[in-house]
Amino acid sequence: MLDTVAAIRAAGLFSRKDNSMSREPISLIRTTPPTPSWVGEEFSKAFVELSRRSDLPTLMRTHKFNGSMEDRRAGSLWLKQRFGEHLDPDRIIVTNGTQNALFITLATMVGRGGLLLTERLSYYGFRRLATFLGIDVRAIEMDDDGALPEAFEAVCKTDKPKALFLSPTLHNPTTIIMSRERRLALAEIARRHGVIIIEDDVYGLLPKDAPPPIAALAPDVTWHATGLAKCIAPGLRIGYLVAPDAAACARAFQPFNTTSTWFVSPVSAAIVEHWIGNGVGKRILDAVREEAAARQTIARSILDGASYLAKPEALHLWLDLPAGLTQEGFISACNQQGVVLRSGEMFAVSNEQASPAIRIVLGSPSNREELTTALEGVATVLKAA
Repeated sequence: MLDTVAAIRAAGLFSRKDNSMSREPISLIRTTPPTPSWVGEEFSKAFVELSRRSDLPTLMRTHKFNGSMEDRRAGSLWLKQRFGEHLDPDRIIVTNGTQNALFITLATMVGRGGLLLTERLSYYGFRRLATFLGIDVRAIEMDDDGALPEAFEAVCKTDKPKALFLSPTLHNPTTIIMSRERRLALAEIARRHGVIIIEDDVYGLLPKDAPPPIAALAPDVTWHATGLAKCIAPGLRIGYLVAPDAAACARAFQPFNTTSTWFVSPVSAAIVEHWIGNGVGKRILDAVREEAAARQTIARSILDGASYLAKPEALHLWLDLPAGLTQEGFISACNQQGVVLRSGEMFAVSNEQASPAIRIVLGSPSNREELTTALEGVATVLKAA
């Protein structure tokens, strides 16, 4: 079989004069939410409001550490959209993004030499954090509803894991939304064997209708990490870590007090508190959901006939590669079309567990026209293969 690039050239599907060779490459790598056109105006208004605060000099000279009471109350109000109720602010640590919330949980609840379980396909950034902390990561099998309870329990009986990492709502990379029943089953196994669940819910607010987070169903065994990076904007750098109770929250925070740069920027926290209070945060979330749905519609039209997993409001999709097409060949061919992708193998805990699939991000192009151009390049490669 010809390699993918050679096949495309042989089919005459692109030439050096093609527009894809002259324009800037379009990246479909990072799941950045599309930014509504009016956000800049709201940002300016927020800074004007901040400039009028009587405590501005204090704000500019203050470290937030685990967040002020006002920040944690704002976080509780924001999280009510997922939990269905106000959380005790003393259960919440405000962090410099979701990854830092996950870092705190790994360092304090798992620790060097501990065993962490995750699905065979999972967020690579989290696994890198675990490796950095000297934590052993092991995969368990999954199906189209996420981690298999029997696979989880089998390891619990033999190897005494400390934690199970899950991203049950719009799983990264497959977009799976785990059922309520599966969430409850995994939580019950965790409870029986003294294992904690680390729940990454950073995509949790994108679907309008999703099961409650595991932390709402089983708060006693769950550490819940989320933030605004995927539903508002990553530039705000704010995350929330919800502990099982106030005492556990205090124990997790204490080792990091003044010893790390994980705490949130006071200015970011003030903007987020302002936007949550005046409803701008919810308006941005609604706009991101609407745009994500529109981009999924574009993808369905252009990738018609291709095999992939997606959800209506997801920022990405999980594309199956045609038989005989390698990750490297597909990525190289898409690069010739002016589309930048990364290997789907990076989501596999081991190469043996990798799927012949690629994550295609729909949120990162600056507009729908740019996304359309990029997806047309992907479709060209798929048709040639």
